[in-house]
Amino acid sequence: MLSLFFSNRYENLAAALLRDVAAQPADPLAREVILVPSAAVRRRLELDYAQCFGVCANVQFAYLAQWLWEQLGRALPVPRTSPFAPDRLVWPIYRCLDDAGWTSDFPRLTAYLRQADPVMRYELAERLASLFDQYLTYRLPWLTHWQHGASIAPTAPAALVHWGPPQFEDERWQAELWRQLLTRLEIAGEHPAQRFIEILRALPAGQVPAGWPARVAVFALPAMPPLSMQLLKELSRLIDVRIYALNPCQEYWFEIVPAARLSYLQARGASGYHETGHPLLAEWGRQTQSHIDLLYAEMAEGALCDDAVFTPNPASTLLSTLQNGILWLAPRPETDAPGAGDGSLAVHACHSLARQLEVTHDQLLDWFEADPSLQPDDVLIAVPDLSQAASLIDAVFGTASPRIPYLVTGLPASHTNMVARAVRQLLALPRRRVGAADIIELIRTEAVAHQFQFDEAALEQIQQWLRAAGARRGWASDPLMRLARASASAGAAEAEQRHTLGDALMRLLLGYAQPDDAMPSADWLPIGGIEGGRAQALGSLAGVIDALEASALALGQPRNALAWRDTLLTLLETFFSPDAAFADDIAEVRQAIDQLCAAMHDGAPDTELPVGVIDAALARWLDDPARGGVPSGRVTFAALPSLRALPYRVICLLGMDDGVLPGLRRGDEFDLMHALPQRGDRQRRDDERNLFLDLLLAARERVLIAYNGRSIRDNAILPPSAVVAELLDHLADILAGPGAGEQALARHRASLVTEHPLQPFAPAYFDGASPRLFSYDAMQAETARVILGAGAAPRDETAFCQTPLPRPPARADALELDDLLRFWRHPTRVWVRERLGVALREAEAELDDDEPFEVDAEARRTFAERVLPRLLAGEAPQRVARIAAASHELPAGATGALWRVREMGGLQLLAGAVRDALGAGSSAHAFSLSLALRAAPEWPHEWQWPQGLACRLQGRLAPLTPNGLVLYRYGRARASDYLDAWLRHLVLGALVARGELPGVTPRTRWFGDDESFALRPVEDPIGQLAQLVALQHVGMTRPLPFFPRSAWELVSTGQLANAEKAWLGSQFSFGEGDEAYYRLAWRGIDAPLAEPFETIARGVCEPLAAHLVAGGAPA
Repeated sequence: MLSLFFSNRYENLAAALLRDVAAQPADPLAREVILVPSAAVRRRLELDYAQCFGVCANVQFAYLAQWLWEQLGRALPVPRTSPFAPDRLVWPIYRCLDDAGWTSDFPRLTAYLRQADPVMRYELAERLASLFDQYLTYRLPWLTHWQHGASIAPTAPAALVHWGPPQFEDERWQAELWRQLLTRLEIAGEHPAQRFIEILRALPAGQVPAGWPARVAVFALPAMPPLSMQLLKELSRLIDVRIYALNPCQEYWFEIVPAARLSYLQARGASGYHETGHPLLAEWGRQTQSHIDLLYAEMAEGALCDDAVFTPNPASTLLSTLQNGILWLAPRPETDAPGAGDGSLAVHACHSLARQLEVTHDQLLDWFEADPSLQPDDVLIAVPDLSQAASLIDAVFGTASPRIPYLVTGLPASHTNMVARAVRQLLALPRRRVGAADIIELIRTEAVAHQFQFDEAALEQIQQWLRAAGARRGWASDPLMRLARASASAGAAEAEQRHTLGDALMRLLLGYAQPDDAMPSADWLPIGGIEGGRAQALGSLAGVIDALEASALALGQPRNALAWRDTLLTLLETFFSPDAAFADDIAEVRQAIDQLCAAMHDGAPDTELPVGVIDAALARWLDDPARGGVPSGRVTFAALPSLRALPYRVICLLGMDDGVLPGLRRGDEFDLMHALPQRGDRQRRDDERNLFLDLLLAARERVLIAYNGRSIRDNAILPPSAVVAELLDHLADILAGPGAGEQALARHRASLVTEHPLQPFAPAYFDGASPRLFSYDAMQAETARVILGAGAAPRDETAFCQTPLPRPPARADALELDDLLRFWRHPTRVWVRERLGVALREAEAELDDDEPFEVDAEARRTFAERVLPRLLAGEAPQRVARIAAASHELPAGATGALWRVREMGGLQLLAGAVRDALGAGSSAHAFSLSLALRAAPEWPHEWQWPQGLACRLQGRLAPLTPNGLVLYRYGRARASDYLDAWLRHLVLGALVARGELPGVTPRTRWFGDDESFALRPVEDPIGQLAQLVALQHVGMTRPLPFFPRSAWELVSTGQLANAEKAWLGSQFSFGEGDEAYYRLAWRGIDAPLAEPFETIARGVCEPLAAHLVAGGAPA
């Protein structure tokens, strides 16, 4: 028995299905069979079924094509899985395309295959598999003709309009390819579906064969191919077939056509009974129109029951007016339409997808506040590209306040499964340059880290090791490395090994095995500092690199399906922990590997396939679109087609930009169905327009549409999607009324669209001028308040530190010179670390994947720290040159040799200057100075303290010569260098004044990279030193407003503006105030460089500048 049921609402279809199941109970042990279009509909039906019957059990949900093949297998000896399924047919097609024995007869096909690599050939095979699947369901007679050597080329002149020489050529090679496929699949005679139809017709009507289901329900399918309809019709003679279909219109609408099409037909006198009806239904509903028309034409005459229930939207809103107009085939409402301001159908023009999400978040908060009955699971947000939008969704909805519970559903496994992502990375190893950052990213995968016993500390340590060892790129099996070794001389090959992972690992292993000051072994300079328990992490790192190198070599070899299965499963066992926490992810990847290799073995068992093809094919299996999204108990984010036709109170469609619905992607040029279209064909552009119609009709109360209406670069106007533009034109026509002019239409169209500013903190959101522009974001409101000139909102804390801390209790009267020097290099950092116990860690920079071609500041510093002490110690030039040549901070090859000559020249000059200054030798002097601390009268009042506070400064002063103190650093002089030298110089002067250093001149000289300065004797060094120590005591109770770089700019140039530039930086460089400790301790202070900064800066740096002699020794 065949029955049809139509409705415009999902709820009516579900109620009819559950009513029929309850009214005619089947065998309690037999499964109820329901054919669904998607995983989302399946999930919703499961919930509805359980709500109706208390439990959803013994119900088989299946897809139409799979279920029909299963029934076909009950009558014919066919494989369990159809060999004509696209994911299986692709492999025999790939195998056929590799056979030049027949492809050479077709120039059009040969021209492409001649230039195609294996991955391109696989992609062509994949498109052909989908195309033949369409032929099987929509053009089965064509394949029968091809099987018997006949042609499908049209003979009527009218049909030849779209059939030219390319189509003749394409038909020739496709027909031969089909015959080749049948031969390889060992299929002779008719297609199994045709034989199945003959068997069904031969069976007595009403007699259900043993083991067959007694009934089947086909639920809410948006379209069915003619072959499937024919099979269902024949099955209905034996079993109960019930079809529940969505129909957006209760009137007879199968003769309506778009206005442009009607004009075309009228011009040719062929309009017949055609009319426009509802313009949007005629334009968007062609796919559903064709589907229902076929149902009536092919199946209604055999249907025992043809029922329909149509329910209008009872609300009085603009959205209900649109939906009811489509339902009643009435383009204009009989009464006045509601205004555009009722909010039931809103269109928002933004500058980016991120702004669309922010606007949607605020709109949802507004609706939740206005309607307490609205729950998060009543909201669906659909986007065209969910993979691209997922990170932005988390960035906006995951951090916004108040927070709205949400779920992103339907993401492909390559985005959600960490094991799948890592496997894809492994498969890419033989085909691309491997960087050190890639290795870190891979081993940071939780399942990989657990397998090799890496904790977070070990991972950070490994990253530091690889950076210190100069690792930049892959190992010896890297394709570029193999190419270099094959074509280079021995010397060049050694240079090519520099900065590889193997090179870095050898340096690290040598550093563990040898003392820290060991000489290079061959060309490897040991990297020290690895000892004790750290060796375990180093061993695990070596294990990872060895496993990766072996895997890269193995994956680089083509192999057949069964061999690939073993290789891929070995990857899973080698790199991923079998711990229960990762079992589900591993099982999902293992299942995809098993299914892929089984399909490969069935279709191309002996074909040797490269890793690129395996990677592309595995990605298709992992990202199977049939999984789709499912409803959740939160705000649901999904791809546009995932939750099609499911009802929601609120539906938001984001990313509706120009080129979306319908998309700009063109069909395959060799698709012959485009040249010879027939009724019932699925056209991509029609299907996408119908998708938009289904989403509009599924909304029960509100629809929000957002698109990029303005360019984020120049604010230029951008058009929306074609369907959105058509919707706006229709709604404007409704609102303006009959006979409205262009200006009235334009005014009403503009009233439907809300234009949003570029930034979420734009004052327009908070000034109340437009009721459509609002925001719930308190942080953006504060920013907008500043822009409006009202000042920032009052804070509970005007500054990070409001109350001074007490003096440090431990040894408050004693101060080490090293501590004093460290304080004046960065007073704020010392206060935060030592008094608050907070150590801020700068984010670890990513490892650089590119080899160095120049030497940056960090590399120069490291190289100098290694070489300069040896030059000063007078080591043999050959030993120093050997160490310099093995230093990995420099580039490899000739470029590195040039840099090495340059850097060694600078270091040798510096070492010579320092040795000359040191003369016959130097000494160190331990000291202890008692200082009476005093507060300067110009200091703030709260910094003053009673007289009598004393401090003992102690430490070690070196290197000392009869001519004074000698200091050096390889680099340009910085503010910290001047301050460091000044403090040591004051100590030197104080000791000479006390007579502790007889024969020593109170002078200090500093040497740098082609730069030097000197400090003259100070008249009152003890008083100057006491003042600096007093400021240090102040700076240990509160953040001291002294910033070395900015202070030196102020004193050296005499301009506060220059100090502000140093503090703020520019768009090309960071300012001193961007440093993390300053951002923390000085937050809440609008002007850190206001007083007493200038007073302190001048008090500290002006005496220094007065005694400074640049470039020479003091007189």
